[in-house]
Amino acid sequence: MKKLAFACLLIALAAPVLHAQDSSEKAMTSRSQQNIQQNLNRQRQQTYNSLSRGDRQVSINAVVNLNKLRDKLAEAWQTLGLSPQAARTVAGAYQPDFALNSRRASLEGKSDQEIAVLIQSALAKKDYLLADQTLIDYQRKQLQLGTDTAPDGQR
Repeated sequence: MKKLAFACLLIALAAPVLHAQDSSEKAMTSRSQQNIQQNLNRQRQQTYNSLSRGDRQVSINAVVNLNKLRDKLAEAWQTLGLSPQAARTVAGAYQPDFALNSRRASLEGKSDQEIAVLIQSALAKKDYLLADQTLIDYQRKQLQLGTDTAPDGQR
């Protein structure tokens, strides 16, 4: 009986210590999991912020590049005889995505005069987007051929 009482007393005294140790381990595990979760959340937020800044910069660069492209296109239209205002109007209609889904005719096998007619026709219809793309296509064709003649046949 004394042995049983002594064992019960030991269990009674050891139980709070064991329980406290178990609770502190759980608390440490819980805090560790919270820290891990907070670190993951911070990493996700930093990644999101980084991507957002990158997207914003890409958008800013795209607008700047589009404006430069339109300025150069306006200069090209002026060399072909359009007034500065008309050249800016025609160049302002240019959309870079047009080249991807364009309805323009191929310039392969066409003479400079035929291309000039295509451009003049697009300008007459006020289809400035088509006129811009045709002029760009023509200039690319000329670069590939190594010549720099204008669509009207003049150098």
